Amino acid sequence: MKRIFALLMLSLLCTYPAMALEEQDISSFMQTNIDLATTILRDKKLQKSEKSEKLFVIFDSIFDYNLMAQLAIGGKQWSSLLPAKQMEFSKLFEMKLKNSYMEKLDLYTDEKIVIKNLEKIKDTRIHLTTHLMKNSEVYEIIYKFYKNKNGSWMIYDVDILGVSIIQTYRTQFADILAKESFENLLERLKKPDELTPKKQ
Repeated sequence: MKRIFALLMLSLLCTYPAMALEEQDISSFMQTNIDLATTILRDKKLQKSEKSEKLFVIFDSIFDYNLMAQLAIGGKQWSSLLPAKQMEFSKLFEMKLKNSYMEKLDLYTDEKIVIKNLEKIKDTRIHLTTHLMKNSEVYEIIYKFYKNKNGSWMIYDVDILGVSIIQTYRTQFADILAKESFENLLERLKKPDELTPKKQ
């Protein structure tokens, strides 16, 4: 799954909204900034580190990394942690997601991503379906948005080929915590070659 994951990870790209992101603006907002991101990826004058820096500026504030961390480790485990440990885990999880993306930047070539459908699941949940296209192959990516307390729509999970990124990590974390301590999990998160999406 390594190459497919790399190609699809480029679709996790959208820029910070100057104002709260409204429901009716999600599709156009995402398409505009996915296009911007692919422009950055195609720029041969930029070094890998420069590309990743620009891309992180694009999507940092539309992803709710703190909520993603809570969902990935599970509500029961999260509530058992002291605030300082919650913050440490959330930051390490964010860095794990970013590092996984950075490692695969070189695999991007000329893939195209288009918006296909916006579906309101309930008042505070929206799914945005996109297709990543390369030659005759089409890969489906679904962004899961929720409406935060400020009324802005934020991404809390992404399904890649029907597999939830958050659920993938949650399964790994649960397996580790069944045998090891939370401190060991933190140490694993600090290692770049551990806890990455597995090949399929």
